[in-house]
Amino acid sequence: MIIHTPSPMMYVFAGNNGSGKSTLRNLIIDKVGIEINIDPDAIARRIDAEDPEKQRLSAGKQVIKLVNECIEEGKSFSIETTLAGKNAIRQMQKAREHGYEVSMFYVGLGNVEQNIQRVALRVKNGGHHIPSEDIRRRHTTSINNLISNLELIDNLVVVDNSRSDGDLVLETSGGFITFKDNNIPEWVIPIIDKYGTFEE
Repeated sequence: MIIHTPSPMMYVFAGNNGSGKSTLRNLIIDKVGIEINIDPDAIARRIDAEDPEKQRLSAGKQVIKLVNECIEEGKSFSIETTLAGKNAIRQMQKAREHGYEVSMFYVGLGNVEQNIQRVALRVKNGGHHIPSEDIRRRHTTSINNLISNLELIDNLVVVDNSRSDGDLVLETSGGFITFKDNNIPEWVIPIIDKYGTFEE
C-alpha cells in the first residue's frame, strides 16, 4: 500500500513595508497552525532595537540559515519578505526543488505614499523607521519580482490593503486564476496579465 504524505508547506507573506503583511500573517498563522515563523524584521529588532534597519544584512543571514534548516529537515514554515531582493526567490526555488508547496499571500497598496504614511504612523506608535527612499524603491522591485517569479508559487492570494479592512482581489492555484474580484486595483492588473500568458 502506498501512503501519500502531504508536501511540506512554505508560506510567504510578501509586500512592501507598511502594506500590512505582518498583520495579515498574524491573523492567518494561528489558523494554519504553522509553528516556525521566520521574520527578518523581528530578528533585526532583536539584534538592535534602536536601529533594526542597520541590521538587515545580519538578519538576512540568519533568515537564510533558518530557512535552509527547515528545508533540509522537511519542516513547514513561513517567511515574511518585502520581495524586493532575491533571497526569498532563491528560498522558494530551493523549497520547490525539495518537494515543498509554496503559498504566497501578497499584500499591496495602490499608492506608495500610503506605505510611507503607514510606516510613519507605526514609528509614532513605537515601531521601527524605514527610509522613504527605500520604501519607494521596494514598491517597484517587489511587484516586479512577484510578476517575474509567478511560476515558483503554487498558490497565490493577493490582498489590496488600501482600505483599512483589506480586500481579497485575486487567487490563483497551479498557474490558473481561481478568483478575481470585480473591482481590480490598477497595481494588480500586471499580475493578471502575466497569468493570462500562462493560460493561453
